[in-house]
Amino acid sequence: MNKLKDFTRKITPRFIWKLLSIIKRTVYPNGATSLKKIDFTKNHNDVIVLGNGPSLKNDLEDIVKKADTHDFVCVNNFCSTTYYTTFKPSIYVFLDDYFFSKIVHEMWIVQRKKTFKIINEETTWPMKIFLPFGADENILKEFITNDNIEIIKMNVFSSSKINLYNSGYFGPDKCNVLIYAVYLAIWAKYKNIKIYGADMSFHKDIDVDQKDNSLVMIFKHFNSEDTVEKCMKNPERIVPFTATEIMKTTADTFNAHELLNCYAEEKNITIINFSSYSFVDAYRRPRNKDQ
Repeated sequence: MNKLKDFTRKITPRFIWKLLSIIKRTVYPNGATSLKKIDFTKNHNDVIVLGNGPSLKNDLEDIVKKADTHDFVCVNNFCSTTYYTTFKPSIYVFLDDYFFSKIVHEMWIVQRKKTFKIINEETTWPMKIFLPFGADENILKEFITNDNIEIIKMNVFSSSKINLYNSGYFGPDKCNVLIYAVYLAIWAKYKNIKIYGADMSFHKDIDVDQKDNSLVMIFKHFNSEDTVEKCMKNPERIVPFTATEIMKTTADTFNAHELLNCYAEEKNITIINFSSYSFVDAYRRPRNKDQ
């Protein structure tokens, strides 16, 4: 059966195969749902979206001053910081395969167990966790049994056509978790979306080993020490990235933020990039920190 499927895929034009895949996933969503069917609960009109870029470390005190007047969206391992229970995010986003794949490198298993344990034990407020369509949500549910938490799989396809986004079945490229953190904030209809920790400068930290052509990268996060590692694909960390793949992902990431800004403007939503350092030029900058 798999051989027949592979053969059919080879002889079928790419756009037709993609259309068939969309139809199949829309009719049989595998437990995932359209964004139109999600009830976003808001406590404030404004929201702060937190990326995990190293600049966030410099901005946390400014963010704390706004905590009482803003909702929060966070991503990945943010819960491991002491600020998690201060900000009480209403939306938490996981997009990377290593959080919900069965075949994954041991280091990611250790990390995600720690993350899920903290979320389960420390979340005393209502919060929605969002996962992509293909995620195995049972990996999270093994550790997260907290009644305050709702785990949602998004039945969303990647598209560069923002006129499709209102359907609830399409969104920007899933090449970076911050993209969908912002996208969900738009869907939640916040009036102002303020972004921190959106450094997006990882392409500046890449080099090529002159002996074996392998890509190496300085990994920088606001809540951990910098490390130098080979650029390996998640979740197994077996196959290395090529320079072409890294640069394409970088371009796709910046393009996605441009699409998000256009989509937000259509809905009269303002996105402001408050990050003290950021390579993202799609969003306007604040006139002052207290804005």
